[in-house]
Amino acid sequence: MKKITAVVVTWNSSGLIPDLSRTFSGIESLCNIVISDNASDDSTVELAGKMLPDAEILRNEMNGGFGYGNNRGISICDTEYVLFLNSDASITASSLEKLVSTLEKNPGAAGVQPLVRLWGWPLITLSAGAAMTEYGRGYDYDFMHFQPLPLDSTVEVPCITAALSLFRTDALRRAGGFDENIFMYYEDVDLCLRLRGMGYTFLLEPGAEGIHRMGASSSRGLAEKWELQSSAYLTRKFLGGPACSLPDYWRKTELRTRMSCMLRGKPWIWRLAVLRMARKRKTAYSALSDEFLMNLLAPRPLRMPRARPRYASSEPLYGSNVIEGPGWRGMRTDSCGFGCMEVPRNDGTLTLQIRSCNIPGSVALWSGNCAPSRVFLNAGQKREITAVVPRGVRKLYLVPDRSEQIIELANVTYT
Repeated sequence: MKKITAVVVTWNSSGLIPDLSRTFSGIESLCNIVISDNASDDSTVELAGKMLPDAEILRNEMNGGFGYGNNRGISICDTEYVLFLNSDASITASSLEKLVSTLEKNPGAAGVQPLVRLWGWPLITLSAGAAMTEYGRGYDYDFMHFQPLPLDSTVEVPCITAALSLFRTDALRRAGGFDENIFMYYEDVDLCLRLRGMGYTFLLEPGAEGIHRMGASSSRGLAEKWELQSSAYLTRKFLGGPACSLPDYWRKTELRTRMSCMLRGKPWIWRLAVLRMARKRKTAYSALSDEFLMNLLAPRPLRMPRARPRYASSEPLYGSNVIEGPGWRGMRTDSCGFGCMEVPRNDGTLTLQIRSCNIPGSVALWSGNCAPSRVFLNAGQKREITAVVPRGVRKLYLVPDRSEQIIELANVTYT
């Protein structure tokens, strides 16, 4: 009998079903499959039925959000573990087996996640565990960090991401599943914190890796509204005391945000409606120990998420045969601190003319898990950096050693 049920929540996800099918072709021997569809009005259900014939498909009455969809899937699970898998994420059988092994060795853990990488760019991390700020904002450790050499042993983390993680089914049932007051975003942090209050722990298993597309499920405009609503709700629930009220520091910061929006001519009225809704949600105070809160809310500048880069245009760089990857903004490295490139074939030589736009520092050109070329640039200086691309490698990364250094591409050739 299989130990795992994989639960995938879909909503108008027809474009993601082919990749999802390929993922399950590699892990279906390990898990039952449940597709929990939140009233899609495209061809998601029909396509899933065709491409995932062994899956049990739940047709939910409405789009009640991510937690709502997952709870419908949990309710029919009869396996020891539940794998939460976003429709835009993937994991291999060997990594999934590693997650199971990790939970078997750690009976006090409610869940474990792999090291989650950016789809198509294996040295960029999207999640190495999760935590929450004092403003109720959940975040992924090391989001959009360039990490060629991750940790090599299992570590405890405050929370884990529901985009790709393995939970004990009995722990989920003890907690009552996801809080359906949260439509989207931070519902996994809420679930983990409630389980933390029940005495469970959570683990990152870097020996297992998964991949995840960035932002394939929602637009950033909608995401900003859901994130604000969720952050206010979580602040009330975990930091608002028995009255579940928003603390003074939270409200003052929100007022400053509105004033900043007004001064810059940005829309802000929507924030009032979102917060009104968050305050109306009924919830009970979930007390966490002072020791855990001190660890959860501790400043972690080296682990904090970096800004989302704009999506790669997939256009040639400077008319070359090298394709732009994420991290560039107008031929300059973005605030995430790197620029990705895809070469048309391996066994070639990549030559970049680069310039430091602001501060001095060294810059490396990475291919695979090594940096075969590195140069030093003074502010405003232009230099050439060259690397021979090894066999089997097509993805390269231009990475300043100081993330605040901005590098501009002046020319690109690949021969």
